[in-house]
Amino acid sequence: MEQTNHLVFLDIETAGLKPNAPIIELAAVAVESGTFRELETFEAKVEFDMKDADVRSLGVTKFSPSEWRYALPATDAAGKLAAFLRAHATKALPSKRRLGGSYSVARIAAYNADFDASRLRRWSMRLDVYLPMMRMAFCVMQRTLWFFEENQRLVPPEDYKLSTVAEHLGLQHRPTHSALDDVRATVELARMLAEYNRITTTRAA
Repeated sequence: MEQTNHLVFLDIETAGLKPNAPIIELAAVAVESGTFRELETFEAKVEFDMKDADVRSLGVTKFSPSEWRYALPATDAAGKLAAFLRAHATKALPSKRRLGGSYSVARIAAYNADFDASRLRRWSMRLDVYLPMMRMAFCVMQRTLWFFEENQRLVPPEDYKLSTVAEHLGLQHRPTHSALDDVRATVELARMLAEYNRITTTRAA
């Protein structure tokens, strides 16, 4: 598989909004940078202890005991995500351990990148599983905010929740608080904003 210019979009679902709330679902879509052509997907439901969950959040994520019957232990889910990231790790970084050496990490993106990336890092550290991903993540929510700031003749959405933006822009993929649905909506949104930018740049040239 060609390992040049990949970007991995991530989404997590949690059983609550507290920083250490259990991660109960993971999804990732690897795309070709620039074209946003989908290369591979990853999805996993994660085992968790109900006593650590916020029942209200489980309602939002449409948690169903039957669907989580075959959920993976957290360490296994983290290991599979790490392998997925490793397969799309196209950013070389200098190694502090080997003089002149380097290692590769995945370039990542998410809708609310601070939320997803920070929780994934804390989660993986608790599990002692290394996730090979850049510390700096592309935030599609911030990109959307800037898009409407830069194009003030366009009517902005009522708010910047992913579901609101998706409906406002007529995205084919609609967020459902299922991790894979949400990450695919994020990919489509990023692709739409990039395409709009290309079209307006071409017209202005």
